[in-house]
Amino acid sequence: MAILIPTCETAVSTVPEWHKASFKGSEDRLASQAGWSPGALNLAQGIAMKHHTPLIHAEMTRLLIDLTRHPRDDERWSSVSKSLTPEQRQKLDERQKKVYLDAIEQRARDGIARGETIVHLSVDTQPDMGETWLRFLYDSSRVAETDWVKQWSSNLRELFPEIRIDEQSAPTRSLSGYLRSTFGDGLLSICVVANQALFLEGRPVRWDLFKKKFTTSLPKD
Repeated sequence: MAILIPTCETAVSTVPEWHKASFKGSEDRLASQAGWSPGALNLAQGIAMKHHTPLIHAEMTRLLIDLTRHPRDDERWSSVSKSLTPEQRQKLDERQKKVYLDAIEQRARDGIARGETIVHLSVDTQPDMGETWLRFLYDSSRVAETDWVKQWSSNLRELFPEIRIDEQSAPTRSLSGYLRSTFGDGLLSICVVANQALFLEGRPVRWDLFKKKFTTSLPKD
């Protein structure tokens, strides 16, 4: 069994007290997909619990710092956080981005040192995915990563013949891209995105049933 590092970068819409003034008048945006992803944390927690492994997740809205982005990508700052002072953004980098990356990297290094296969699994949800209910984002040029996604997709199609699953190339300027360049072939990095209609509307499969089966579908090695 591969060693999983489940993460959820879009887990919450929380704004720390000391940044709340920056969001005055932007409450609707904070509650929207720009601010967080409903259902993502719940699904990521299900994976972590099923596989008895700690979950690493964001503790504040992505509108302050977007952890899905490459850590040196200026796009990690939204129009709200770009209005902060350089010192405030530096503190966000130090207290949020660095702490987040350190947690992932330490677990990856420990597993690689033991000769284990490490799979970083980022969990997200999105609205407006049409008839697609699950999407995998990965680097198709990496054989091990491709094999893992293909096996996982196959397992899911057996469990959920009624849902559409697709696979796409992951953006290079992303957290996954950073982790691949840092750890090379010692780490696989895959993002799985679920249609928010599963969580919010229970279609085409009730969320509790979907989550229960989904968490058992990961490849065994």
